[in-house]
Amino acid sequence: MTNPELISGVFIIRFRRLARALGLALSLAALTFTFLSADNSPRGAQILAPSENPAAISPNGKLIFAAKNDGAWNLYADTLAQRIAPNSAPARDPAIAPDGKTIAFRSKRDGVWEIYALPLGGANPTRLTRGMIYSAAPAWSPDGKKIAFESYARGDLDIWVMNADGTQPQNLTDDSKAYESSPAWSPDGKWIAFTSWRTGAPQIFIVAADCVGAACRKPFNLSANKFGDQEPVFSPDGNKLAFVSERDGQRAIFVAEFVARGSSAPILQNARRITFSGWDDQPAWSPDGKWIAFVSPRATRQPIYIIALDGGIPRARDDENIFAASVAWSNDTRALTNDNANDAGKSLYTENPIAASPTSGHPYDTRRLTSFKVEPGINKLNSRVAESFLAFAARLKQEVGYDFLATLSDMLRPLELKCDNTCDTLSWHKAGRAIDTRLDYTDARGNSLLEIGREDQQGETYWRVFLRASAQDGTMGEPLKDAPWDLSYRARWVIAPGEGGTKKPLPYGFYVDVTELAREYGWTRISSADDADFNWKTDKVATEYWHFQNTQGLKWYAAISEVYAESEVKPIAEWNALIRSGTEAYLLYLKAIPAPAKAWKWNLMK
Repeated sequence: MTNPELISGVFIIRFRRLARALGLALSLAALTFTFLSADNSPRGAQILAPSENPAAISPNGKLIFAAKNDGAWNLYADTLAQRIAPNSAPARDPAIAPDGKTIAFRSKRDGVWEIYALPLGGANPTRLTRGMIYSAAPAWSPDGKKIAFESYARGDLDIWVMNADGTQPQNLTDDSKAYESSPAWSPDGKWIAFTSWRTGAPQIFIVAADCVGAACRKPFNLSANKFGDQEPVFSPDGNKLAFVSERDGQRAIFVAEFVARGSSAPILQNARRITFSGWDDQPAWSPDGKWIAFVSPRATRQPIYIIALDGGIPRARDDENIFAASVAWSNDTRALTNDNANDAGKSLYTENPIAASPTSGHPYDTRRLTSFKVEPGINKLNSRVAESFLAFAARLKQEVGYDFLATLSDMLRPLELKCDNTCDTLSWHKAGRAIDTRLDYTDARGNSLLEIGREDQQGETYWRVFLRASAQDGTMGEPLKDAPWDLSYRARWVIAPGEGGTKKPLPYGFYVDVTELAREYGWTRISSADDADFNWKTDKVATEYWHFQNTQGLKWYAAISEVYAESEVKPIAEWNALIRSGTEAYLLYLKAIPAPAKAWKWNLMK
C-alpha cells in the first residue's frame, strides 16, 4: 500500500522547487485534496480545500471584513461586491456593536488613523477619537456603552477605553512602555484581554475592564510562557479564548478554556491547536460559537477561511483573489452596506507596451527607465510591465517620503549571463520582468530604515519588507506588531547557528509595508531557497527578500519570447543542452521550454 505521507512529502518538496524556479506563488490551498493518516487526522502541512457552499457554513451570520481593493482598504460584507463605507480614504478593523446597529472601525479619512462609528444604513460616520496620532482595533463592551481600542498617543501602543460617543478616553496600560494591542472585551463585561510585549515576546495579558487610576490592579499575563501568543478573542459564551500562537513553531489558531475563579486571577487551560496551514491570523468567532473565521495569508493574496471549533479542514469563505484582514462576524443577516457600494474602482496604472519592429522576431521591446540606477545591471524592463513598476515606485515614494527604489540591485540581465547555484540561468530578470531592491537602507546617521518580517506559509519561507516612514506623526505607515527578523552575522552564526537568524525586538515607530504595495501593482515576492546546496538558513543570498517580479500569469518561455527572437533564446533554452547540464526535466516542462518528441514525459509523482 502506498504511504500517503510519503507521496505528499515528495510532492511538496518538488512543488516547492519548481515553484521557485517558475516564480510561482506557492498556494497549496488552491488544491482540492489532502493527505490524511490512518486515523484521518492531518499530519504536517495541511492542504486546505475550498468550500463548495460557503453560505451553508453559517446561514445565520454575515462576515464583515476589511480588504484592500483598487489600492485602498475598505469594509465589506461577505464579498467585495458589498462595500460598507465607500470613501477614498482607507478603512479597517470593523467591530459590530452588540445591538447590531453600528459598526466601529478605523479610517484615515482625516489624515491619521482614528476610530469612527457608522450607523446601520448611515452614510456619514462619526469620528470618535481625536489627536491621538494612531488609533485602531476597536472592541465594544457587551452593553454597547464603551469601546476599547489601541492607540499610539503616548509614544507607544497602549490599550485605551472610551465612551461609545468618544468621550472620556482612559489609558489602561500606562504602567508599561511596551507595545499593547488587539483588545478583546469578555462577554460578561468584566475583563479586557490584549496582546502585550512587556515580557519581550507577544503574550496575552488581561486587565479588569473597570481598571482606572493608581489603585487599579495591573494587567497580568494569561499566557505565562516563552512562546508568542497574540490577538485574543472571547467566544460568545465567554468560556473560551481563541488566539494566535507560535508555540508549535508555526503561526496557528489555538483555542483554550477561559476560567474565571471568583476573586482570583482568571487562567487559560487546555489550549489546543485547530489550524495547520502554517501562517494563520486574526480569528473571529461565529455568533453561535461553533465556527472560527480567520485570515490565512498566501504569497500573493490573503483569503478568509472558516473552521469548525472542533477542528477539521478549513474552508475558503470566498474564492475571490482577495487580500483581506480584520474579520468580524455579524449575527444580523441584513445587508450592512451602503447604496454606493458597487461603484467602479479606479485603476492604479495602465500599461503602455512598445511594439517591436516587425522584423525583430518578437512582439515587444524593452523600455529603458532613465530615472532608476541599477548597481550593477541594465535599467530596462519589458515594456508590458514598465508602467506598473513606475506607478509602484511613485506610490512607494509618496507613502514613505523618500525614493527607496531610485537605486536598485538588479533589473534586466544579459541573455547570455550564466549562473551558479545562487541564481537561475532561466531567470525572470532576463525576461525583463524582475527587479531586486537594495538589500538595506539607512538614514544619514546610519540607522537602518529597512526591516524584514519572516512568514512561513505551508512549507515555504517568505519575507515581508517594511520601510520606516519619514514622518513619524501618524500620517504615514502603521506600527509594526510582529517582530522583524535579524539576518546579521551575529544572529545567524552566534545567537542561532543554523537557524538563519532570530527575531529582533519590536521597533517603535511607523512603517510602510513595501511587499503589500508591490503586490497591488502586480509585483510579487518569491520564497527563499532551501535546497541542500543553497539554503537561506546558511546563505543570506538565498533569502531573496529583495526580489520582486511581474509575470502577468505567463510561463517563462512565453515571457522571454516577448522581447527576444527564438534564435536569441534558443542558445540558453535548448532542451537537450539543459538536460545535459543537469537541469531536471520537470522544471523545463513547467518553464514551457519546447521539448523534443522523445523527451521524458514529466509526471510529478515519479
